[in-house]
Amino acid sequence: MELRGRILIYTQPGCRECMSTKTKLESLLLPYTEVDLSLHPERRYEVENSSTPQIYFNDHHVGGYYELIELESTGQLDSMIERVKTTPAPDTAPRPPESVMGSISGGIPGVSLNRIRLEQLLVRLGNCGLLGSHRRLLTTHHYSFYGRELVEWLVKEEGLSLQDAMNTGGDLVKEGLIAHVADPSHPFVDSHELFKVVGAYHPSALNSGLTHSGFDLSASKITENLRKSITSLHGKHVSEDGNKVDYEAIKSDVEFAKYVMTSQLLQRVDPKLLAKDDKSAFFINIYNSLIIHGIVSRGAPSNHLTRIGFFKKVSYVIGGLNYSLNDIENGVLRGNKKGMIDLTRPFSSTDPRVGVAVKEVDPRIHFALNCGSKGCPPIRVYSTDKLDSQLTRATKSFLVSGGCEVDGESRRVFLSPILKWYSTDFGKTEGDMLKWVCKFIGTTEKGRLLQELVDTKQYRIVWQGYDWGLNH
Repeated sequence: MELRGRILIYTQPGCRECMSTKTKLESLLLPYTEVDLSLHPERRYEVENSSTPQIYFNDHHVGGYYELIELESTGQLDSMIERVKTTPAPDTAPRPPESVMGSISGGIPGVSLNRIRLEQLLVRLGNCGLLGSHRRLLTTHHYSFYGRELVEWLVKEEGLSLQDAMNTGGDLVKEGLIAHVADPSHPFVDSHELFKVVGAYHPSALNSGLTHSGFDLSASKITENLRKSITSLHGKHVSEDGNKVDYEAIKSDVEFAKYVMTSQLLQRVDPKLLAKDDKSAFFINIYNSLIIHGIVSRGAPSNHLTRIGFFKKVSYVIGGLNYSLNDIENGVLRGNKKGMIDLTRPFSSTDPRVGVAVKEVDPRIHFALNCGSKGCPPIRVYSTDKLDSQLTRATKSFLVSGGCEVDGESRRVFLSPILKWYSTDFGKTEGDMLKWVCKFIGTTEKGRLLQELVDTKQYRIVWQGYDWGLNH
């Protein structure tokens, strides 16, 4: 049946009413346009009550599946079908979906919608806990599963028919996303045969999903898109002084959905190719953005143990390799040094990420990184061409505004524990650390007092408390 107008439905994976709606429209021989919200998260704001499906005949909002059935039972659906057959969709009707990522990158060559749909499906599969580690002879296969488990999950959780589930398994094999553990040419089967996810797959990474190796986008274009997106979010939802973040507002902002989609392109950036200042600015911005992304998506850590897990598990895939918050801070920006509670370095000598670590640590990075707590330095967006002056300004601002206090009478110096936790970055001794601090506050009254104490070597350092409360 040909329509001059348009039937559009908003759907999302695992929605049984969505499947029923599509089946009903197909039975009526009605063509429809689908907006899959898992592929177009930036359009969630268009959906009333965030529920799916939502059905439109041109600009007339029908409602969900049950409203559609009620219209059919009362005979009202026939007139609506006749209207959409003869009347073109007006400008007020919901628009058809653009190609995925099109509004961000100008389109991605060689990537089909089906490919992206399958990759998004793999992310959901990983999040549901089905992927595991299975041993075959002497080999342990990580991120593996049985063919029958996949089929059952597709039918039960994704709402597919048995045949569609089998076809989806076959498509995953054809696209090279999964493979039989013993024979990569083995077709997909609904049985006890063991399959595994192929390639660098990190289902816990917040930018998992878009892993196609055919993207023809430069690292500079990706990082520029990220910088613009980050700047826009900060401008709207971070206070002017950089100390407070409105996480709830970010979660519902269309710009955040675009940022999440753009972050998936980090998988195509090779950080080894970045120059020194490019790399530092890149990873500082990524760290601060990943903190916000992690809190918005998974919630803020509430105690010491959950905080440790947060920094070790919240991650992005960058250049095909997984980087947690801890990896970025201690592995990359601190030149692969042990963290304050770690017994080993983040990267071993054989870890491919060790080549990304900076050669020389710039201690000023500690006053640019924001961990999401009230005790952290303010959030700023850093750029390569201004990095040196921005880091100096951030360091001086933090120390002058309370990170360092001096009591000349008692000869006590009160310092932020950040300098204690990363003391090796500031010198070999406490004296070295205080001389370093003096370089940034030397022109102030407290700087003059501190210099006198350092010169006489008569001082006692007192470590300030640290406010781990969420910066909202």
